[in-house]
Amino acid sequence: MMYKKSLDKPIELSWAKVFADEIFPAIDEKRFSVLYSDKASRPNTPVNVIVSALIIKELFDYSDDEMVENLMLDFRIQYALHTTSFEEQPLSDKNLSRFRKRCYDYETLHNKDLYHDCVKDLSASIAKLMGISGKVRRMDSMMIESNVR
Repeated sequence: MMYKKSLDKPIELSWAKVFADEIFPAIDEKRFSVLYSDKASRPNTPVNVIVSALIIKELFDYSDDEMVENLMLDFRIQYALHTTSFEEQPLSDKNLSRFRKRCYDYETLHNKDLYHDCVKDLSASIAKLMGISGKVRRMDSMMIESNVR
């Protein structure tokens, strides 16, 4: 599905604009390079698309299947992930689970949670997207650092 000019105004007013402009480009893909081989192989789904999808998945409390389905059907998600010009969306539930597995395996070996560190670096932008003020103490604030798997 190609981007249509008639969607400019609704996109400008949606969460997708903030996500596409501030969160997506701020994802440091280099930090995840340790998860992939340098050898020539089939192209991977871009890491910034996977990480962005995982963040959106959590923001909207989607399952992996719901995330993939909503990416196909919801133009805002495509806009946020910079995939509006793709003929076929580059994400599957396997991409998400394999990426999480690679991150988990790396953390197990190196005691470094790449995904958590990435989201932590993006937390100010995510808070802006969600309209969360750092000046207001929320009752559920203590759960942010929870290490529930």
